[in-house]
Amino acid sequence: MSVAPSDRVAAASKIGFIRFGADTTQTGVINLAFSGAGDAPVKFYERVGGRLKLLGTGQAAPGVPITLLKDATTWSCDRLVRRFTAKSTLADGTHLKLATSVRTVSCAHRFELRAPRRVAPGAVARVRVVDRWKIGAIRPSLCITPPQSTPACRRLVLPRAVAIAARAFRASTSGRWRVELQVRDHRVRAFVAVGAGTSTSHARVAPIVLATGDSTMQGIDSFLSDELGERATLVSDVTLGSRISRGNFWTKHAASQTSHHRQRVTVISVGAAYDAYPLTTAGAAIAECCDAPWIFAYADRVRRMMRSYLRGGHGRVFWLTPPLPRDHYRQRITTAIGFAVEHAAKGLTGVRVVRVDHLFSPDGSYTDVIRHRGSDVRVRDRDGIHLNTAGTAIVARLLAPAIQQALTEMNTPRAR
Repeated sequence: MSVAPSDRVAAASKIGFIRFGADTTQTGVINLAFSGAGDAPVKFYERVGGRLKLLGTGQAAPGVPITLLKDATTWSCDRLVRRFTAKSTLADGTHLKLATSVRTVSCAHRFELRAPRRVAPGAVARVRVVDRWKIGAIRPSLCITPPQSTPACRRLVLPRAVAIAARAFRASTSGRWRVELQVRDHRVRAFVAVGAGTSTSHARVAPIVLATGDSTMQGIDSFLSDELGERATLVSDVTLGSRISRGNFWTKHAASQTSHHRQRVTVISVGAAYDAYPLTTAGAAIAECCDAPWIFAYADRVRRMMRSYLRGGHGRVFWLTPPLPRDHYRQRITTAIGFAVEHAAKGLTGVRVVRVDHLFSPDGSYTDVIRHRGSDVRVRDRDGIHLNTAGTAIVARLLAPAIQQALTEMNTPRAR
């Protein structure tokens, strides 16, 4: 009996052969990836104002399972939630059409303002504006305010792909000059002291919050950055496709991250529904997922990572368990990971396990829609593994107050 193309698509999608996702791990740009089209061309679109805008066409080489459209588009200060569609027609006439969405960070921390701390009266002060996204194509406003005077503002033009713009002003009056960059509703300020006896009164350095993990962290990091605002500097370090059970990447990476960032708080979400590689137990035996020996071996790796992130008592850790997937077999993996994380955290002061799986599956079963603040909210991506934009926003809003409280309790603005 033949199977209709629509039935084949549904069946393939259900078992995970067909997927479409957006990758925001490369600063400033969005890459798109489609699996399931073979070597058939795939057209990628962005939905803007109800219409589809063609971004480009990709075609995988024979035998390559994923069709990529690198640098499909750039991040935007105006549109944070981005919606994409992919279309392809297979050789047998089957039509594939999938949609996905992703949320990028706002412009709150996009720009760096570099100005001299002190200049002599009458000297020229040179100000540099650096686009951390390195994509340009924006016209922020730069305002120079002399002491006890009104600001003089003008547009700075950063053409596409240009990351640095400069402006100079003559410090004709002694006192404290303010330099302010305005981008939408966001402000970046610096102060220049002109003449002896003038203080720049620099603000304290915001503590670093590290958001890290695999693809399950995407979206949570951008919402969390906005929720924390100027109270913390969020650093996102996401490694797509990484697994705690595969090799020693994460135990080494956790130590490296901590050495480099010296973060006060680490928020980590890793262990999607494929993190189930065999592990070596303490007795040198090989354990398959997902019975007790495997859980204890996995917990040992997690505990080593937690210790790295705790920084000898100078850090705090929020460890997010992965959301329950739709596939029943992979639910067993997620459940085992949840047990392992809970076991790893026992006795470690400063570690908080956030049961994302319980939040979105309170009765232990998968659901696309949950009741949240009096409304039914769709929280799951079409792949049945990840959270969608609404789901990641809920997690970020849950985390932000707890992180702020942890930073307050530590009562120090900088990592030691």
